[in-house]
Parts: sequence; structure tokens; C-alpha cells
Amino acid sequence: MFKNKEIIYLKALTPVHAGAGQTLENVDMPIQRERHSNIPKIEASTLKGAIKHSLYNKFKDENGILLDNDKNNLYTIFGPEESGEEYASSIGFTDAKLLFFPIKSATNIFKLITCPYIISRWMEDLSFQDVIYENEKFRDEIKIDEGMCLTVSDEKNVVLEDYIFKKYDKKKCEDIISIFKDVPSLDVNRIVILNDSDFIDLVTMYTEIITRNQINVKTGTAEDTGLFTEEYLPTETILYFIVLASPSFNEKNILKSEEVLEYFYENVDKVFQVGGNATIGKGFVRRFRRGEKDEQSKKY
Repeated sequence: MFKNKEIIYLKALTPVHAGAGQTLENVDMPIQRERHSNIPKIEASTLKGAIKHSLYNKFKDENGILLDNDKNNLYTIFGPEESGEEYASSIGFTDAKLLFFPIKSATNIFKLITCPYIISRWMEDLSFQDVIYENEKFRDEIKIDEGMCLTVSDEKNVVLEDYIFKKYDKKKCEDIISIFKDVPSLDVNRIVILNDSDFIDLVTMYTEIITRNQINVKTGTAEDTGLFTEEYLPTETILYFIVLASPSFNEKNILKSEEVLEYFYENVDKVFQVGGNATIGKGFVRRFRRGEKDEQSKKY
């Protein structure tokens, strides 16, 4: 069905709350996580809805009405909104998967942590773009014991939150970190590769938790039972997803799969909002294509 695909990277510019609904757990409103691993993610439906909403608002005129040409393209690519039109959208999205998670550090303000499991599945996803790594060779080179880490920094030990990790040989890490050369907006000097178990512990315990209160509109004071907590992916988190394109199914507006992808690149804002609490500045992310660089990208 899908003929063209490309990996897109997302960098959180503000904390992101892609919510999983209310629960009876410690956090009232947790973020979305993978069931099998507990690793944070953003559901494809959340992502597609955010991008679609951004485009619809972008093309509406001052009266909130879409022009016919813009409406035709949006309906063709994202699927029709009006009754009487029945055809599938020509664009698809995968879940946004976590690649690097920011953790407070004793040096450099914060580090970007990842682990062999995360890197291995990222390599598998890169095969969508015919970027092939030798996974078996990689797994042999990147075996990490608990309490140990790989990093190119010159620190003797790496302090992340309340935990101290010992370093492996720096040369070994430089060889491995070279695989991230095409990841945009990445300062490789901050990268710390941990054991899978250590990584899961940190991304479970050190997301951003915010306590909020409800204010009574009439009195201007806090409600007695208005306190609630929300979980966020922190600023500087790096995720990625795959955008998929097929030839359009709308017989009135035929587009090739390449044209569908080009429409995505040309029209989706570089910075858009995803998840909840947009009115208090949450959920703003910047998108990058593979190999695209910005002023914050660094090589060791």
C-alpha cells in the first residue's frame, strides 16, 4: 500500500503531554507508554491528529473557512471530512518512538541517555530508508553491564540524577556514537549509553511531573479537591517516527506517493504542537529530516 517512507525526528522544545487518560496510579494523568517495555512514546493517532489540526488551521482564512484547493488536497491526503466522500487517506504515521531521553547531570546540565535496545530497534527502523547496519556486530560491541555506561565525555564517572555510572573506554564509545552522525539537532557530547535495565529505570522515574490546581471561576480561589498531577516528556527529548505515503485514492485529485511526501515536507510547520495543554505552552516540537542539521548539532 505505502510506496514511499521516511524517518522524521522530533525534538521537544517544551514539555510534551501525550496523555494516556486518567488512572488510579501515582500520577493522575500519565503519558503514553509501550505496554511491553514501559518506554514513553507518542501514539500514531495522536501524532497524525496534531499534524492534521496544524495544517487545517494553517490554511483556514480569517473566517475559519478552507479554500477549495486547500480542502481538496487535505481531504485527499488525510481522508475526507464530508459525507458522501469515501476513500482512505494517502498518508500514514507510525508511533513516535523514543531515541534519547534527557537526564539531569552533574556536568553539562543534562545528558541524553539511550540503551542498546533503543539503538537496535532504531537501526531496524532505518532499514525503511535502506540504511543498513550490521545489528549482530553492533550487539557484540555494545554489551553494557549494570552500573556502567558509554560516553565520549572526559568525566571519570557520570552522575545522572542520584546515580553514579562508571565509564567504559572512550575509544570504544567514539566508534559506536559515530552511527548517530545523521541524527539532527544532536550534541553527541551529551550522549550516554546505559544498560537496558538502568535506562528503563531512569525513563520511568524521571519524567517531569507537574502538580496543578483548579481555580473556582466565581471566587478566584483554589478548589478544595482541585489538585491533580500530570506527567510530561521533558524538554530536549528526541523521538522519531516514520511517515508513509501511497498514491492518492481520491479519483478527483490524483497524487503520486512522492507528491504526498513532498506536500508533508513543504506544508507541515517546522515547529508544531502535539498533545495536551497547548494554551500553557506545552507540547511544542521541532521536526527534522534525517541528515538535516541545525546550530545545536555537534560532532565530537
